[in-house]
Formats: sequence, structure tokens, C-alpha cells
Amino acid sequence: MDMLAQSRYLIIDDSNMIQSATRALLIKLGVPTNNIVSTANAQGAIRACRSHRFDILLIDHHLGAGSTGLQLLEYLRLKELIKLQTLVFVVTGNDSQDIFFGYSQFEPDGYLIKPIRADDIIKRVTNGLTRQQFFSTLEQAFTKSGLNAVKPLFAQSPDPATLKDSIIYMSNILIKNTQFTEATAMLNGLLTLHDYLPARIKLVEISHAQQHYQEALAQVDTLLDTNPRNIKLLQLKIQICLCAQKYEDAQALIQQVLTINTSNIALTLKMVWLHIINHDMHLAKPYMLSLASLIPHSIWDSAGKRTLTLWADFFGLPNDKLALWRAESAWQRLSRSEKPTSLPKSILKLCRCLQLLQLNEIEAARTLLGSIREDEYQPSDIEAYLLLCLCYQAVGDNERLTQLRQTLDTSLSQQNTGLSRLQQQALQKIDYQSLTEKIELANAEP
Repeated sequence: MDMLAQSRYLIIDDSNMIQSATRALLIKLGVPTNNIVSTANAQGAIRACRSHRFDILLIDHHLGAGSTGLQLLEYLRLKELIKLQTLVFVVTGNDSQDIFFGYSQFEPDGYLIKPIRADDIIKRVTNGLTRQQFFSTLEQAFTKSGLNAVKPLFAQSPDPATLKDSIIYMSNILIKNTQFTEATAMLNGLLTLHDYLPARIKLVEISHAQQHYQEALAQVDTLLDTNPRNIKLLQLKIQICLCAQKYEDAQALIQQVLTINTSNIALTLKMVWLHIINHDMHLAKPYMLSLASLIPHSIWDSAGKRTLTLWADFFGLPNDKLALWRAESAWQRLSRSEKPTSLPKSILKLCRCLQLLQLNEIEAARTLLGSIREDEYQPSDIEAYLLLCLCYQAVGDNERLTQLRQTLDTSLSQQNTGLSRLQQQALQKIDYQSLTEKIELANAEP
């Protein structure tokens, strides 16, 4: 109970009643009032995490308007606003498959079903805090004196489950420090005692990190034979296939995961880029359009992704309807927003340029394109730069096209991920006419 009382909590729930009930429960368990912060939405949670360190997050999945709990957790993890040791419990009244699969890639410490009970908090949070305290002891020893100082401490593990997970925890640290041989030896040592799936998955991750793709594929296929619906394994195989340029295999796997987890933005984007490479825009279009309802309030939101979605929406329209098409009303429809949408100028100008090109108003498009500065878009917004490249090619501005391609190729080469390799290939295959014809054909299909 002492650990419970000494910890700092962040409650994220759009219901004031649930916030109050959870706060009252924690206070009853001995947690001081000033150790509890509560907020109704993702924006408030992000501000709180920027200002304070929390030991435990209680995140409601449905946060009303704005981000879901999943989008919030993704943002906090990727922006490193919470530490790896922070305990995360997803609080939900909905036990649907899509929700659990969605959160699985971020490995929360557990799920609490509403209404939260005192014994759930006591048992699960206390167990989690005990584990994290042990992990921190190991990490501190490693930072101070290296791996040899850590090994004797494993004997002090509070229970066998914590021992296994502490080895996984330390292997993550070793992998991050590119100490692959040491991590492999540690995991194999664990596997001589326990056939522990997370340890086997880590060995696949090490092979992948070392770019031993054939070995990694053989390892992951062996594990999938006995765990065919394991989302972590499926996503890991997708990453390996992309890096090994086995694009047909990656495509089939992504489709399999998306039937289980329909809201996976990262995989939806990968599917878009896989189809863009082959100019299969009739196949890319539904994924492009689905982004409109997925990316708002997410870490993935960008001008380029919104424009890509809008571009897919208006291609194939006859000229009389295309001339009347407006980006902001289209975005409100596609994103299913209840309120009118105001889009930034960076999106409006790029959409308008693409629209003028489809209307064959080349000179007007060239003039507008000349007013667009590339620094209006974030350096990571590859979708925006893809569309700019298409526009440069369509108006015959080969000089700017070549310069932008070279800049992007250098940037993407440094990233060296499966997605960045896809994007590199797509940018090397820019063909505006082919892409537009494909989308027109797609829209013409019954």
C-alpha cells in the first residue's frame, strides 16, 4: 500500500463523474490528493505529461470529441512524454476485439473494466509497481557498472514472472545499445529454462535489427505456425518483409491485420504506399479515403496525408462537378466531422493545384505551384512532397522535381526503415499521368 500511496497518478476520462469516482477511490486507498491529476481529454493529458512525471496512467479509451485513448497513448510513447517504466492501464467499458488489438502494439500493463474496483487497483497496480521498481534497480546497475553488475541481481526477482520480464526488459536496453551478442546470450539463457514467447520474439527483433532478414523470416514463420493470430508477430513479419522488399507478402499480411484491427493507421499508410509503388491507385484509393476518419488528433496527422485523401476523393469527377469541388466541405464529409472544417493554406493550395491540373488548367496550376514553398510542409511529411513532385512533373518543372527528389532520397536513406524504403521507391517512380489515369479508372468502376 505504501507504493500505491507514494505514486503519482494521471486519470484521463471525459466523464467528470468517472474522474471523481476514481479520484475518491485512490484517496480512500491512501493516495494524497496532490499525487492525483485528472483531465477530460488528450490535450490536457499531453500538457500534464509535459509538466509532471507520472508513475501510473489510467486512460479511458473513449474520450468523447478528439483523440481516443489509443491515439493519446501512441502520441505519448512516440514523443517520449512518458517513461518506459510508466504503468499504463486502459480503462474501458468496451471489451471489443478491435480495441484490444489496437493497444497491443503499445503493450499496456493491463485493462481495467469500468467501474474500477478497489481490489483491481490494489492487486494490479501494486504488482506493476513492484515489477517496475525491480526493473529500475537493474537499469541503474547497468548504467553504473555494466551488464556484469546486473546478472547477480536477477536472483532477487520477487517472482518467476517478473524474472522473465526483467530479462526481456534488459534485452531491450541491450538492443537499444546495439549489444546484440549480449542480448542474444541473455535471451537464450532464459529459453533454456522457459519456452517464453516474448523471448523468442526478441530474438527475431535482433535478427531484424542486424538486417539478417532471411533468418528473421524463418524465425518468425516458426513462431507464427503455433501463434497464427499473434498481432505482434504479424506486425514484426510485415516490418521484415518490407525491409527485405517482399512486398506481396507484406501486402497480404497487412490486409490480414487490418481485418482484425481496422483502426491501425501505420499499416493503412504502408498499404497506401505499397499500392502507390505499383501505380495501383484503384487499390490504394479506399485506404487513402479511410485515413480521413483515422488521422485527426493522431500522431500521424499532416498536411500531406490530408491532401492525399482529398486528392483521391476528387479524381474521376467530371469537370462540371470537379469545378465545384471544395476541399473543406469534402474533408468534413470524409472525416465525418459534425462541425464545418477549416483547413490550413498549405493543404488548400496543394489541393487546388492538383484540382487545376485535372481540369487541364496547366498555366493556372503552374502559377499557383510557384507560390507554394516547400518549407510550408514538415520535413517528415513525405506525402506532401510526393504530391509536390507530381505537380512539378505535370507542369514540366524538372529542375524543382530533381532537387526535391534528391533531398528526399537523402533523408529517406538515412531513416532505413521498411516504410522509408517504400517511399523512396515511390518517389523514384513518379508518373503523374499514370497515377491520375489509375484513379480515374478506379472511380469509373461500378
